[in-house]
Amino acid sequence: MNRSCFDVIVIGLGAAGSAALFHASRAGASALGIDRFVPPHALGSTHGESRIIRKAYPEGSQYLPILNRAYTLWEELEQNWGTRLMHLEGCLTIGHADSQMIQAAHKNAMDGKIRHLLLSADEVHRRYPAYHLTPEQVALVDLEGGYLHPELCVRTHLQKAAAYGARCQFGTPVLSCVSRQQGHVVVKTDLDTFEAPQVILSTGAWTHDFAPVPVVIERVTNSWFMPIEGALFTSANCPPFMMEEASGEISYGCPNLGHGVKVGLHYAGSHVSHPDAIDRTVVPEDRARVHRILKKIMPKAAGVCLKTTVCMYSNTPDKHYLIDRLWGNDPHITVGSACSGHGFKVSSAVGESLAALALDLPSPIDLSPFRWRWPTHIEV
Repeated sequence: MNRSCFDVIVIGLGAAGSAALFHASRAGASALGIDRFVPPHALGSTHGESRIIRKAYPEGSQYLPILNRAYTLWEELEQNWGTRLMHLEGCLTIGHADSQMIQAAHKNAMDGKIRHLLLSADEVHRRYPAYHLTPEQVALVDLEGGYLHPELCVRTHLQKAAAYGARCQFGTPVLSCVSRQQGHVVVKTDLDTFEAPQVILSTGAWTHDFAPVPVVIERVTNSWFMPIEGALFTSANCPPFMMEEASGEISYGCPNLGHGVKVGLHYAGSHVSHPDAIDRTVVPEDRARVHRILKKIMPKAAGVCLKTTVCMYSNTPDKHYLIDRLWGNDPHITVGSACSGHGFKVSSAVGESLAALALDLPSPIDLSPFRWRWPTHIEV
C-alpha cells in the first residue's frame, strides 16, 4: 500500500471542500482532495442547476460578513478565470408583512445597507408578472440577490485547485481518518494511506463516518416544471424566491434556465440514519406538494413536471453553520458542516475559512458565530 504525505488533505469535494482545496493550494500548501464520487455529482447536497444567493438574510445578521466575503470571492473567481458563475438579477423573500422571516430580512437589509425594495402583492405582480401573491403577502426584493450555477462552481474550484498543484482522487471512499499523537492525521483508502498535519472534513451528510459531529440528515427533493407561458419565467423576468406561508412552511424556487422552473421545500423532508440509506425513489407526493405551491404563487409555471431529484440537508441542531476545529480544539482536524440547507451561496468563503484554519492563516472574517458550541461528547 502506498503512503504519501501532504500539508493538508481535504475529504469531500462538494461546495465547501472544492473551495477549501482551491484556497489551500493557492496559499502554497501541498494539498490532496479525496471524494467517494466524481464531483460535481448529484448524490450529495451540491447539485441542482441553480442555487439562490442573497444578502437580505433572515437567518441572522451574523451572516452578513461571510456573505459579503462570498460575493467578493465569487466575483474574483469569475474575473480571474473567465467563467460566469453568478447572476444577480434579484431575489424575493415572500411572506406576510408581520412574519418573522420578512421582519428579519428587512431589518438585516436595512442594517447591512443592502439595496432592496419592500413591495405589496400588486406591486410585485406589476414588476414581475410571473408572481401572483395573495393580498396579505408582501415581498422583500433583494436587489443584490440572484443565483449561482452549483455544478460549475464546484468544477471551477477543482480545476483551479489543480492548476495550483493540488492532487485529487475521485471515486475513492475514505475508510478511516485518525488523528495521531505524533502530530499528524492518517487517512486510509482501500489502495493508499496518506498523512498530513492537517485534514479538512467537508463530507456533508457523511460526516458521521469520521467524527461525532451533531448533524441530522434530511431527505429533500427539487422539481422542475415546464412553464405554460415560458417568456414570463426567464431569469430576467422571474428572479428566485423564498416564501414563508402562514403555516410556517418555507418553499423556494428559481427561474427556467432551460430545464423548467425549479421549486422545492425547505426543511420539509424526512430524516435518514445514513446517506447511503437514503431513498432516491421519487414518489408522486414529492412532486404534488411543490406543484400545489407553484400553482398558487406562479400559476403559469405549473405545467408538466419534467424531473425531480433527491438532495440532502446536513442540519446542525440550531441550523447554523459549523466552521471550526473538531470539538473546537483538535489541532489537526477542521470541520465544515456549513449547509443546513442554506450554505451553498457562501461556500466560496467557507472553503477559504476552512483552509485558513487548517493552515493557521489569518481569517478574513470573524468565525466566532460558527464555532463549535455543543458538548464535547455527543451521541449522533
